[in-house]
Amino acid sequence: MRREKANRPYLFGLGLTLIVATGLLAAARFTLPFGAWKRLSSRPVISPQGTGFESAGTFNPAVVEKDGKIVMLYRAQDKKGTSTLGYATSEDGVHFERWSKPVFGPEAPYEKGGGTEDPRIVKIGDTYYMTYTGYNNVNGVGKDKRDAQLCLATSKDLIHWTRQGVILPAYKGRWNTAWTKSGAIVPEKINGKYWMYYLGGASDTGGEVGVASSTDLLHWTDALDHPVAATRPGQFDSKVAEPGPPSNSAPIS
Repeated sequence: MRREKANRPYLFGLGLTLIVATGLLAAARFTLPFGAWKRLSSRPVISPQGTGFESAGTFNPAVVEKDGKIVMLYRAQDKKGTSTLGYATSEDGVHFERWSKPVFGPEAPYEKGGGTEDPRIVKIGDTYYMTYTGYNNVNGVGKDKRDAQLCLATSKDLIHWTRQGVILPAYKGRWNTAWTKSGAIVPEKINGKYWMYYLGGASDTGGEVGVASSTDLLHWTDALDHPVAATRPGQFDSKVAEPGPPSNSAPIS
Protein backbone atom coordinates (compact mmCIF):
# COMPACT_ATOMS: atom_id res chain seq x y z
CA MET A 1 0.00 0.00 0.00
CA ARG A 2 1.35 3.42 -0.93
CA ARG A 3 1.69 6.01 1.81
CA GLU A 4 1.26 9.64 0.88
CA LYS A 5 3.85 10.69 3.45
CA ALA A 6 7.10 9.20 4.67
CA ASN A 7 6.80 5.76 6.17
CA ARG A 8 6.17 5.85 9.90
CA PRO A 9 5.35 3.09 12.34
CA TYR A 10 2.09 3.52 14.23
CA LEU A 11 1.34 1.80 17.50
CA PHE A 12 -2.10 0.46 18.38
CA GLY A 13 -2.86 -1.31 21.64
CA LEU A 14 -3.69 -4.71 20.18
CA GLY A 15 -1.38 -6.55 22.54
CA LEU A 16 2.37 -7.18 22.38
CA THR A 17 3.68 -10.57 23.42
CA LEU A 18 7.25 -10.70 24.77
CA ILE A 19 9.18 -13.81 25.70
CA VAL A 20 11.43 -13.76 28.79
CA ALA A 21 14.11 -16.48 28.86
CA THR A 22 17.12 -16.74 31.21
CA GLY A 23 16.95 -13.07 32.04
CA LEU A 24 16.90 -11.96 28.39
CA LEU A 25 14.05 -10.13 26.67
CA ALA A 26 13.33 -11.42 23.20
CA ALA A 27 10.56 -10.48 20.79
CA ALA A 28 9.01 -13.13 18.60
CA ARG A 29 9.60 -12.56 14.85
CA PHE A 30 10.21 -8.82 15.12
CA THR A 31 12.15 -6.15 16.98
CA LEU A 32 10.11 -3.57 18.84
CA PRO A 33 10.81 0.04 17.75
CA PHE A 34 11.15 1.09 21.40
CA GLY A 35 12.98 -0.15 24.47
CA ALA A 36 11.63 -1.91 27.51
CA TRP A 37 8.84 -0.12 29.36
CA LYS A 38 9.59 1.30 32.79
CA ARG A 39 6.83 1.93 35.31
CA LEU A 40 7.30 5.47 36.62
CA SER A 41 5.00 5.21 39.60
CA SER A 42 3.12 2.63 41.61
CA ARG A 43 0.07 4.91 41.60
CA PRO A 44 -2.32 5.85 38.76
CA VAL A 45 -1.95 9.30 37.21
CA ILE A 46 -5.76 9.73 37.21
CA SER A 47 -7.99 8.04 39.80
CA PRO A 48 -11.72 8.22 40.65
CA GLN A 49 -12.60 10.98 43.07
CA GLY A 50 -15.53 12.72 44.72
CA THR A 51 -19.19 11.86 44.34
CA GLY A 52 -19.82 13.24 40.87
CA PHE A 53 -19.09 12.36 37.25
CA GLU A 54 -15.81 10.48 37.97
CA SER A 55 -16.65 8.85 41.29
CA ALA A 56 -16.78 5.24 40.03
CA GLY A 57 -14.05 4.98 37.41
CA THR A 58 -11.43 6.77 35.29
CA PHE A 59 -9.95 4.84 32.38
CA ASN A 60 -9.34 4.50 28.60
CA PRO A 61 -7.59 7.84 27.95
CA ALA A 62 -6.60 9.58 24.73
CA VAL A 63 -3.49 11.77 24.96
CA VAL A 64 -2.18 14.42 22.55
CA GLU A 65 0.37 17.23 22.77
CA LYS A 66 -0.92 20.79 22.37
CA ASP A 67 0.94 24.07 22.94
CA GLY A 68 3.75 22.33 24.80
CA LYS A 69 1.44 20.49 27.19
CA ILE A 70 0.05 16.99 27.38
CA VAL A 71 -3.74 16.98 27.07
CA MET A 72 -5.68 13.93 28.18
CA LEU A 73 -9.33 13.13 27.55
CA TYR A 74 -10.42 10.12 29.55
CA ARG A 75 -13.54 8.11 30.19
CA ALA A 76 -15.09 8.92 33.56
CA GLN A 77 -17.96 6.99 35.10
CA ASP A 78 -20.33 7.94 37.91
CA LYS A 79 -22.04 5.68 40.44
CA LYS A 80 -25.05 5.24 38.13
CA GLY A 81 -22.85 3.83 35.37
CA THR A 82 -23.10 6.83 33.03
CA SER A 83 -19.88 7.73 31.23
CA THR A 84 -18.58 11.16 30.23
CA LEU A 85 -15.18 12.41 29.07
CA GLY A 86 -12.94 14.22 31.53
CA TYR A 87 -10.21 16.72 30.61
CA ALA A 88 -6.75 16.97 32.17
CA THR A 89 -3.42 18.64 31.32
CA SER A 90 0.16 17.95 32.29
CA GLU A 91 3.61 19.49 31.87
CA ASP A 92 5.45 16.17 32.21
CA GLY A 93 2.94 13.46 31.29
CA VAL A 94 2.85 12.18 34.87
CA HIS A 95 1.30 14.89 37.03
CA PHE A 96 -2.10 16.03 35.75
CA GLU A 97 -4.47 18.86 36.59
CA ARG A 98 -8.06 18.00 35.70
CA TRP A 99 -11.25 19.89 35.20
CA SER A 100 -13.99 19.66 37.79
CA LYS A 101 -16.61 18.86 35.13
CA PRO A 102 -16.68 16.80 31.91
CA VAL A 103 -15.53 18.31 28.63
CA PHE A 104 -17.87 16.02 26.65
CA GLY A 105 -20.94 14.12 27.74
CA PRO A 106 -24.14 12.41 26.53
CA GLU A 107 -26.49 14.69 24.60
CA ALA A 108 -27.57 12.80 21.48
CA PRO A 109 -30.23 10.04 21.54
CA TYR A 110 -27.62 7.40 20.65
CA GLU A 111 -25.73 8.33 23.86
CA LYS A 112 -28.77 8.10 26.14
CA GLY A 113 -28.36 6.14 29.35
CA GLY A 114 -24.85 4.75 28.98
CA GLY A 115 -23.06 7.89 27.87
CA THR A 116 -19.87 8.62 25.95
CA GLU A 117 -16.91 6.25 26.25
CA ASP A 118 -13.39 5.38 25.10
CA PRO A 119 -11.99 8.41 23.21
CA ARG A 120 -9.38 8.02 20.46
CA ILE A 121 -7.91 11.29 19.11
CA VAL A 122 -5.72 12.21 16.14
CA LYS A 123 -4.89 15.62 14.69
CA ILE A 124 -5.02 15.95 10.92
CA GLY A 125 -4.39 19.41 9.51
CA ASP A 126 -5.77 21.90 12.03
CA THR A 127 -8.59 19.63 13.21
CA TYR A 128 -8.77 17.06 16.00
CA TYR A 129 -10.81 13.97 15.15
CA MET A 130 -12.15 12.04 18.13
CA THR A 131 -13.81 8.68 17.77
CA TYR A 132 -15.78 7.54 20.80
CA THR A 133 -18.45 5.08 21.80
CA GLY A 134 -22.02 6.31 22.09
CA TYR A 135 -23.76 3.91 24.46
CA ASN A 136 -27.56 3.82 24.42
CA ASN A 137 -27.98 1.77 27.58
CA VAL A 138 -31.75 1.31 27.42
CA ASN A 139 -33.50 -2.01 27.86
CA GLY A 140 -36.02 -2.63 25.12
CA VAL A 141 -36.41 -3.40 21.44
CA GLY A 142 -36.37 -1.49 18.20
CA LYS A 143 -35.18 2.08 18.59
CA ASP A 144 -34.71 1.52 22.32
CA LYS A 145 -32.43 -1.50 22.09
CA ARG A 146 -29.10 -1.41 23.90
CA ASP A 147 -26.45 -0.19 21.46
CA ALA A 148 -22.78 0.70 21.65
CA GLN A 149 -21.92 2.48 18.41
CA LEU A 150 -18.77 4.07 17.02
CA CYS A 151 -19.21 7.84 16.77
CA LEU A 152 -17.11 10.84 15.68
CA ALA A 153 -16.66 14.41 16.91
CA THR A 154 -14.34 17.17 15.66
CA SER A 155 -12.68 20.13 17.35
CA LYS A 156 -10.13 22.88 16.77
CA ASP A 157 -9.11 23.22 20.43
CA LEU A 158 -9.92 19.89 22.19
CA ILE A 159 -12.56 21.69 24.26
CA HIS A 160 -15.40 22.65 21.93
CA TRP A 161 -16.61 19.61 20.02
CA THR A 162 -18.97 19.17 17.07
CA ARG A 163 -20.73 15.83 16.79
CA GLN A 164 -20.53 14.16 13.39
CA GLY A 165 -22.85 11.33 14.39
CA VAL A 166 -22.60 7.56 14.30
CA ILE A 167 -20.00 6.56 11.69
CA LEU A 168 -20.29 2.76 11.91
CA PRO A 169 -23.77 1.81 13.15
CA ALA A 170 -24.29 -1.21 15.33
CA TYR A 171 -26.24 -4.10 13.78
CA LYS A 172 -25.51 -2.78 10.28
CA GLY A 173 -22.29 -4.66 9.55
CA ARG A 174 -21.60 -7.91 7.76
CA TRP A 175 -19.32 -9.82 10.09
CA ASN A 176 -19.80 -7.29 12.92
CA THR A 177 -23.46 -7.87 13.70
CA ALA A 178 -23.42 -6.38 17.19
CA TRP A 179 -21.59 -3.40 18.72
CA THR A 180 -18.95 -1.13 17.13
CA LYS A 181 -16.38 0.67 19.32
CA SER A 182 -12.83 1.99 19.72
CA GLY A 183 -11.94 3.55 16.37
CA ALA A 184 -8.19 4.19 15.87
CA ILE A 185 -7.60 6.39 12.80
CA VAL A 186 -4.27 6.24 10.95
CA PRO A 187 -3.44 9.98 10.62
CA GLU A 188 -2.24 9.93 7.00
CA LYS A 189 -3.66 8.68 3.74
CA ILE A 190 -2.65 5.31 2.31
CA ASN A 191 -3.57 4.62 -1.32
CA GLY A 192 -5.67 7.77 -1.39
CA LYS A 193 -7.81 6.86 1.63
CA TYR A 194 -7.86 7.21 5.39
CA TRP A 195 -8.00 3.96 7.36
CA MET A 196 -9.37 3.15 10.78
CA TYR A 197 -9.11 0.05 12.93
CA TYR A 198 -12.10 -0.57 15.17
CA LEU A 199 -13.74 -3.15 17.42
CA GLY A 200 -16.64 -5.00 15.87
CA GLY A 201 -18.73 -7.35 17.94
CA ALA A 202 -20.66 -10.49 17.10
CA SER A 203 -22.70 -12.62 19.46
CA ASP A 204 -20.72 -15.79 18.72
CA THR A 205 -17.16 -14.42 18.50
CA GLY A 206 -16.93 -11.50 20.93
CA GLY A 207 -15.04 -8.34 19.97
CA GLU A 208 -12.61 -8.45 17.04
CA VAL A 209 -10.63 -5.83 15.12
CA GLY A 210 -12.01 -4.66 11.79
CA VAL A 211 -10.79 -2.03 9.35
CA ALA A 212 -12.78 0.74 7.66
CA SER A 213 -11.86 3.35 5.05
CA SER A 214 -12.87 6.92 4.25
CA THR A 215 -12.00 9.65 1.77
CA ASP A 216 -13.09 12.58 3.96
CA LEU A 217 -12.69 11.33 7.58
CA LEU A 218 -16.44 11.80 8.14
CA HIS A 219 -18.02 8.94 6.21
CA TRP A 220 -16.68 5.44 6.85
CA THR A 221 -17.28 2.02 5.31
CA ASP A 222 -16.12 -1.36 6.54
CA ALA A 223 -13.40 -2.44 4.12
CA LEU A 224 -13.57 -6.23 4.39
CA ASP A 225 -15.99 -9.07 4.98
CA HIS A 226 -13.98 -10.29 7.96
CA PRO A 227 -11.90 -8.97 10.89
CA VAL A 228 -8.19 -8.28 10.44
CA ALA A 229 -7.39 -9.41 14.00
CA ALA A 230 -9.77 -12.08 15.22
CA THR A 231 -10.01 -13.61 18.66
CA ARG A 232 -7.98 -16.80 19.17
CA PRO A 233 -9.25 -19.69 21.31
CA GLY A 234 -6.92 -20.49 24.18
CA GLN A 235 -4.79 -17.36 23.70
CA PHE A 236 -4.57 -14.10 25.69
CA ASP A 237 -6.99 -12.51 23.21
CA SER A 238 -9.54 -15.34 23.25
CA LYS A 239 -12.41 -13.08 24.35
CA VAL A 240 -11.72 -9.72 22.74
CA ALA A 241 -9.24 -8.01 20.42
CA GLU A 242 -9.55 -4.23 20.52
CA PRO A 243 -7.46 -1.39 19.05
CA GLY A 244 -6.07 1.13 21.51
CA PRO A 245 -5.39 4.82 20.86
CA PRO A 246 -3.05 5.41 17.90
CA SER A 247 0.11 7.43 18.03
CA ASN A 248 -0.41 10.75 16.28
CA SER A 249 2.01 11.85 13.57
CA ALA A 250 5.34 11.70 15.40
CA PRO A 251 7.73 9.09 14.00
CA ILE A 252 9.59 6.73 16.30
CA SER A 253 13.33 7.29 16.11
